[in-house]
Amino acid sequence: MAVFVNQRVVSGWRSNGAALWAWTTSIAVHLMVLTCFGFVRFSRSEVQLVRRPSPTAKISRIKKLTRSTAVIPKPKVKRPAKALSIKGEDRMLPVNPVFGAAKLRLQDLPNLAKPSASGDGLSLLGAGDFVRTIDFFGSSTDERKVCYLVDCSGSMRGVFGQVRAKLTESIGQMQPDQFFCIIFFSGDRLIEFGNGCLVRATEQAKSAAFEFIDSVEPAGQTDALTALERAVQVRDRSGVGPVVIYFLTDGFELTTEGQRRFLQRVANLLARFASSTKVNTIGFCPLREDRKILKIMAEQSGGEFVFISGF
Repeated sequence: MAVFVNQRVVSGWRSNGAALWAWTTSIAVHLMVLTCFGFVRFSRSEVQLVRRPSPTAKISRIKKLTRSTAVIPKPKVKRPAKALSIKGEDRMLPVNPVFGAAKLRLQDLPNLAKPSASGDGLSLLGAGDFVRTIDFFGSSTDERKVCYLVDCSGSMRGVFGQVRAKLTESIGQMQPDQFFCIIFFSGDRLIEFGNGCLVRATEQAKSAAFEFIDSVEPAGQTDALTALERAVQVRDRSGVGPVVIYFLTDGFELTTEGQRRFLQRVANLLARFASSTKVNTIGFCPLREDRKILKIMAEQSGGEFVFISGF
C-alpha cells in the first residue's frame, strides 16, 4: 500500500515536471521568435530610414539658397527741391511772374479772338488786349452790342456794292465778346440776320453774315419807321438790346408834316424801348431836308451823324 502511494507520487511528480519543462521550453521558443521578429523589423526600419531622402535635407538646401540670394536695396525717393518753399513754409508763387511772359507774347499776335470749335467759346487770356473798336463808314464805337439798320431800297442800287463791302468789313473786325444783328429795309419789307436777336460775333456767325449780305439786292421804296420799330426791340438772350444802332440811308420820302411826325415817332420809340441806345446816322448824298432829319436823330440819342458825298 505504501509502495503504491509512492509510485503515484513519483508518477505525479514526473508528469508535473514534464509539463513544467514543456511550458518552459515553449516560452523560451516564443521569446526567441519574438526577439528575432523584433530585430528584423527594427533593422529594416533603420535601413529604410537611411535610404529614404530626409526632409530636413531639403529644408537645409532651401535655407542655403535663401542665404546665398543677393539682397537688392530699396530705391531712395528724392524729395522736392527746397526752392519751392521759403523757410520751410509752403507759399503760392506770385501770379505776375508766371503769366508775365505769356502776356507779352500775346500782345504780338495779330488775332487773339478766335472762338472755340463750338463757335461760342472765348479766350480768357489777353481779353483786355482785344481791339474792340467797330468802324462803319467812319463812325466808330467800342460798344459790345450793335445793330446795323441799312436801307436797301431801289434808290440805293448805285452804291449798294460799296455798302456791302463796308458792312462786311465792319462785322469782320468784331471780336467774339461782341454782338450784332443786321436789318435791311425797303418799303414794308424787312430782311433780317439774327431773327430779331443779337448774335455773338463768332467766326461761324460772321461767315454766315457775309453770305447773307451778299444775297440781298436793293429794290422797293424807303420806309425807315417800320425798320426802326424793329431795331429798338432787338435783344440778346439775356434781354439786353443794342447799345448802338447804325442807321444808313440815302434819304426819306416824307412831306414836311411827315418829317415832324417821323422824328416824334423815333423819339417815342427810343424813350420806350431803348432809352440808352445811341443812333449813329449815315447819309448817302441825302437831300437837304433828309440830312437835317439824320442830324436830329443822332443828336437826340447822343449819337453822331456821318455825311457821305460819294465814292
